[in-house]
Amino acid sequence: MPLVQQRLQQIFREVFEDDRLMLVPTLSAATLPRWDSLAHMKIIMACEEEFGVKFTIEETVESNSAARILDVLAAKGAAR
Repeated sequence: MPLVQQRLQQIFREVFEDDRLMLVPTLSAATLPRWDSLAHMKIIMACEEEFGVKFTIEETVESNSAARILDVLAAKGAAR
């Protein structure tokens, strides 16, 4: 697993308090019932802090899956 995915997986594990949570591209708000609006904002804020980026409002709204968050991070140059 690439480093950026490992770092994102750690964010998800901390937000959802689950050390066994595995980051897969299909992981989304639709597949993880605990991914509510509060968890979503925690994920976005943790990503901004961890990767030194800022999500736009549109990116925040559209980042409802692990794959989409990785896409946004890559577009911002943070996924290297």
